[in-house]
Amino acid sequence: MLWISYGKFSKEGIEGLIANPQNRAGAVEKLMDAYQGKLISYHLLLNGDIDFFIVSEIPDDKVADLGLVNALLVRGSGAIETITTVPAFRAEDAIPMMRRARQMSTEQTYRAPSAGGYFPREGP
Repeated sequence: MLWISYGKFSKEGIEGLIANPQNRAGAVEKLMDAYQGKLISYHLLLNGDIDFFIVSEIPDDKVADLGLVNALLVRGSGAIETITTVPAFRAEDAIPMMRRARQMSTEQTYRAPSAGGYFPREGP
């Protein structure tokens, strides 16, 4: 499965890149290897909101602890201020999910809050 990670360098991370310019793709690739995953690409944006994004492929059975590892290991390094990792679905692969959402909508699995602020209580 494809995953997109994006985030923001900390002040210390930016200072480190200025003091010692380097391509961090090797470090990211090593992290992906630990998940039996594959680094597809690593990009720098440095636009203020998002400084980098990573495209990787990670087996489904290795994803469960990805968020915790990102928080503890990557952010814990002090070089990264924020990092978010989300699944990336190919458009054709998302169609069954769209159909499921349509079915759940028809079944009223979820209802938006009422505009009047009154939420009728359901059940006992």
